Amino acid sequence: PVSWDLLHRGENRGQPHARHRSPLMSSSSPLVVGATAGVAALAWGAYFLLKKKTASLSKDDAMSAEEVALREELTDAHILSHHYGFDELVWNHISARLETDKPDFLVTSGEEHFEEVQPETLVKSSSANANITADVIHSAIYKARPDVGAIVHHHSTAVAAVGVLESGLKYLTQDAAAFYGLVSYHAWEGISEDYDECERLAKSLGPTAHTLIMRNHGALTVGRTVAEAWTRYFFLERVCRVQILCGSNAVVEPPVAVLEHTAEQYVVATKQETEAPAAETTEPNGQPACPEFKHGLAEWGALKRLAKRLRAMRSATHVIPVRCM
Repeated sequence: PVSWDLLHRGENRGQPHARHRSPLMSSSSPLVVGATAGVAALAWGAYFLLKKKTASLSKDDAMSAEEVALREELTDAHILSHHYGFDELVWNHISARLETDKPDFLVTSGEEHFEEVQPETLVKSSSANANITADVIHSAIYKARPDVGAIVHHHSTAVAAVGVLESGLKYLTQDAAAFYGLVSYHAWEGISEDYDECERLAKSLGPTAHTLIMRNHGALTVGRTVAEAWTRYFFLERVCRVQILCGSNAVVEPPVAVLEHTAEQYVVATKQETEAPAAETTEPNGQPACPEFKHGLAEWGALKRLAKRLRAMRSATHVIPVRCM
C-alpha cells in the first residue's frame, strides 16, 4: 500500500524510476508545479474555513467557550471513528456531558455520516432533534454516573463479534489488561428506544466499570473526557480483534497475577493524572506510577493533529480516507 508519509516525502518505492518517468512527472514540470500549488491552496483554504467556523461558533452568545471546545473535541472523535472504520453509516453515537452537575449532553444527530459531522451539527440531548437511541443509552449513564464526562458507542465488527460469544471478552494481551475487572455486560433488549431500559443499562454498567459490552449489539466505553472514552474504545476494538483472530486456536493466557498487576498499573496511572501529584503516587510495589498509561493522555494530542489534517482534507476534497485497523 502507498504510504501518505512516503508520498509526501517523494520517497515511495512504487514510483517509476527516473529514467522511465515521463517529463510531465518531473518535479519541475509546469503540470506538477501547478497541481501542487492547487492542492496547497485548497488545503490552506480548508484550514482558514475551519478557523472561521470555529470563530463563528464562539461568537454565539448562548454558547460558552467550554462548549465550543467540547464541540471541537467531539467532531474530532467522529472524524477519527470514521477514519479507523468504527462507524456504521449514520448510526452509533459519541457524546459529551455539557456541565458536570447536569445530565445534558452533546451528541451525534443521527442524520449524518460520521465524516460529515461538524461542531455546529452536534445536537443537545434536550433538543427536539435529539437522537432517540442515543438519548436512551447515554442519558441512562450520565444520570447514574457523575464521574462520566463522555461516552463512545459503536457496533464495530470485532467488538460486536466478541459480544455474541458466550465467553465474552478474554484478556489475552497487554492492552487487554486495561479492561481487566472493568467490563460489564448488558443483555440485548432490541433497538434502544424505550426509556424504561435506562435503569437497566445503568445497573448493567454499575458504579465502577468503564466498558459495557452490549450482547448481540455492540459496546460502549466511558471516560472523564472525550479523549479518554475514545482512546479506550480504540483499544477495545484492537483487543477484540486479537481475540477473534485467535479463533479456536490454543492460546497462551496471561497469568492472573500478571493481569492484576498490569490492570493496577493502568488504574494507578489514571488516579495519578486526575487526583494526585506525580511524586505522591506509587504502584503497589512502591515504584513511581506512570500517568501516560492512562487512556487518552499520551495519545490524544497526536490524534487531534490527525483529525485536523483529516478535516482539512475533507474540506478540500470532500473525502476522508479510511484506515484499516
